[in-house]
Amino acid sequence: MEQARNKADKAGLLSKKQSKKKVASYSFETLLDKDPNLALAGLRIEIEKRLVQIAKINNLDVARSSVGQLLRLLSQHQILTPEESSALADMSGLLNLAVHGASVDKRAADWAFEYGPKLLQSLDEKIRPSRRKKTDKKIDVE
Repeated sequence: MEQARNKADKAGLLSKKQSKKKVASYSFETLLDKDPNLALAGLRIEIEKRLVQIAKINNLDVARSSVGQLLRLLSQHQILTPEESSALADMSGLLNLAVHGASVDKRAADWAFEYGPKLLQSLDEKIRPSRRKKTDKKIDVE
């Protein structure tokens, strides 16, 4: 997981903005102590939902697309950089192992709690740019 975190960080996928909330803000965070596999599956779902949103706001057809297909599509259309796509592919591979019942150790769960929200926040920033551009325009008044 540390290698995946380093790759995501180098790709710029771990948002530098600090969340003001100290409490769990994503459902997967509340499951970490109870069921790490389910928590990692929840993180994977959150990532996939955001990839679908990013594709849709860019008018891409994503009907029944897997995470891998979404990543390829977003990369082909230069919505994700090759580094972002590669980092997310590595992470989704690790998260898929948890979804399919592979044993998950405490470090992987801790990683998800520490870096998952940053990753999701970074993907959220890719969803909002069109709204930001509209509201951030300065109007010159003379």
